[in-house]
Amino acid sequence: MQLLSAKEAEDILERIFASSPKPSALDQAEETLRHPKRLVYAAMSNRNFYWRHHIQKFILDSSMVPVSPFMLFDYYLLHTVPKNVVREAMNNLLAKSDECWVFGRISLGVKAQSGIAKRLGKPVRYFDISELPVAVIPISEGTAEEELRD
Repeated sequence: MQLLSAKEAEDILERIFASSPKPSALDQAEETLRHPKRLVYAAMSNRNFYWRHHIQKFILDSSMVPVSPFMLFDYYLLHTVPKNVVREAMNNLLAKSDECWVFGRISLGVKAQSGIAKRLGKPVRYFDISELPVAVIPISEGTAEEELRD
């Protein structure tokens, strides 16, 4: 049995307690290319627009990358472009995403988006957001409620 020298013991302790260096931009890019994260399309009614930041955070905390139309296009680009142009862009993002997550009550537009995702063979998950900002609760499609129309 070989005894450790004081220097070897000190080196071991130094490695254990040394602060971890922050990954460089190159390290981060390499990690992304080796282990890409899934893209999640965040489908929500425009009535839930004000929860968009919390929903983004929830998806990021789930180790996924959010694709959120309300973060990209605000509220139909403040109505400065025709709605159909924004909807087409949203549908293209949905087609590129790996999954579709539905947040809150289901509006007609969200129903169309989840229908597109299903036809494209993408997983669709549903979440109750009535407890935001405290919690987002996974629910089944059967318990997801439709939005009441005015």
